Amino acid sequence: MSIFNTANILTLIRLFMILPLFPLSMHKQYYYIALLLFWFAMLTDMFDGLIARRYNMVTNLGKFMDQITDKLLINAILLIFLWDKMLPLWFVSIIILRDLLVGGIRMFLASKGVVVPANKWGKMKTLLQTILVSVVYLSPYFPLNSLILLLVWITALVSVYSGYTYFLYALPYLLEKEG
Repeated sequence: MSIFNTANILTLIRLFMILPLFPLSMHKQYYYIALLLFWFAMLTDMFDGLIARRYNMVTNLGKFMDQITDKLLINAILLIFLWDKMLPLWFVSIIILRDLLVGGIRMFLASKGVVVPANKWGKMKTLLQTILVSVVYLSPYFPLNSLILLLVWITALVSVYSGYTYFLYALPYLLEKEG
């Protein structure tokens, strides 16, 4: 199986979408363009997995790149919103710390030959982050501050709980004696 398949190319497209999204997200007058590019990127996230599974294009590189690309895309945008004071430091810190911890758990378990599949809470976290980022992009055009605050809290809670579920999944492997 070639690593240059449709699913992996969609993931690479999403990765390269960070390049225009980063500067566009720094200027509120370009938020509408950034929003459209972000939605396109998130559609590639949905379709790369569907295509990979449906057409038997799943590769180890694709599994790895998909997770890394998702984290880079979302966290880069969240950092810009933090810089622009659109999101609070505590929230962005929780999201990035959770992503680092879950990524570490996944790498540790991969070293033991254990694959950690995405669970419903991880998918819910991604959906909430997508909605939150979209609402922040729309905020210069509509009065959405109360909705942003509500989404920040809900997303933070779901993110923490999601990280907890991955930790519980990994706990038996973490407690194994080496030897």
